[in-house]
Amino acid sequence: MNSPNESFYRLKLAKGYLADAESDTKDKRWDKCLGNSQEAIENAGKSILTHFRPAPHTHDIVELLEKLLQNKNVPEEIKRKIRAGLDDFRDMGMDIHIRATYGDEEAQIPPWDLIAEAEGMGGLGKARRSVNLAQAIYDEMSKE
Repeated sequence: MNSPNESFYRLKLAKGYLADAESDTKDKRWDKCLGNSQEAIENAGKSILTHFRPAPHTHDIVELLEKLLQNKNVPEEIKRKIRAGLDDFRDMGMDIHIRATYGDEEAQIPPWDLIAEAEGMGGLGKARRSVNLAQAIYDEMSKE
């Protein structure tokens, strides 16, 4: 799907996962905070993508956003915003999803023993910025 409705839905998902990640900090559940932050970032990126193309089923969104920067149909102001926020999508794909969900399977360390506060809060900061970016792009694209 490639529509304002899909973009809105993905933004709604991103905001929901961000709210969950924020809540996880109160209970110091850093693995859940990181996992929900990753989902927020993924859906924020898909919200941006779906203004211009369908979003595939993937946890890794940064390469798709980089390719979007080459798309001639994307307004320059949107490209500028994406470039400015692109680093928040880096290293927040499948590897983090697996780490936050399954931990270190080889060493048999569950995620709650693996992920510390700094990593959870780092992911949360990226999620906040990514969701704000997706909202700003949604607002701008909705004006057109």
